[in-house]
Amino acid sequence: MNSANNSLTLKMHGQTIKAAWIDVDQTLLDFDACAKEAMEHAFHVFGYPWKDDYFQTFLVENAKLWDRIEEGSMTREELGRIRFTVIFNALGMQLRDPDAFEDTFISRLRTADHPMPGALEALQRLDALGIPIFIASNGSAAGQLGRLERAGMGPYFRDVFSSSRFGVPKPDLSFFTQSLDAMNELLETDWKPENVLMIGDSWKADIRGALPFGANCIWFKANRAHDPFEREDAPRVFEADSWDEISAWIEEHTERTES
Repeated sequence: MNSANNSLTLKMHGQTIKAAWIDVDQTLLDFDACAKEAMEHAFHVFGYPWKDDYFQTFLVENAKLWDRIEEGSMTREELGRIRFTVIFNALGMQLRDPDAFEDTFISRLRTADHPMPGALEALQRLDALGIPIFIASNGSAAGQLGRLERAGMGPYFRDVFSSSRFGVPKPDLSFFTQSLDAMNELLETDWKPENVLMIGDSWKADIRGALPFGANCIWFKANRAHDPFEREDAPRVFEADSWDEISAWIEEHTERTES
């Protein structure tokens, strides 16, 4: 326990990190494992024979569609209407009822809660430093929080910043500025973008969106083989392949300060 005159702070490039915003899919939760469970379930419900190889096609085609969302040329609603038509066409199969199939997939996806290894421990480290943690996601706010609750992570989050809440997805600058306003209002603070640490797996949505905003970033690169990102050199970004690396980074960048 810290003494009254001695406190711990997390710093990056000389800036004090006062809050952490964290993406969900492929960051806190293993989206690949969750989506495979949901897709296999939908195949069985609709009577289609399942092969594990089909999921590789899902990863490739789904990444292309989400890339369009992140660049603003497609909405999440449009993705839901065409996703499995595109995937079944790529598989050379005929999909009878795309809307019902998507609904079944999403329903099962919302109950899937495969955590990324080490994610819970990293949340506990941030929480022990007194850093408030927020969800920052392009997914459904209620769905994401429910999955995190089932994974045992829900109690660590103060609020959910989502594209459905703000009307724009990451990487739109407005997503980040509205998140900052909502955070400061909730906490009754006047924190700046440089006090925020953004942790996410998508270079285009999470990192490229947070850098112009002024936040510090950790790019979580696990399972990004199918991400059509365009990486750039960015000094304010730490690249991590696992949550264990992030936990080690937290320990390394924690400083004891006199108060």
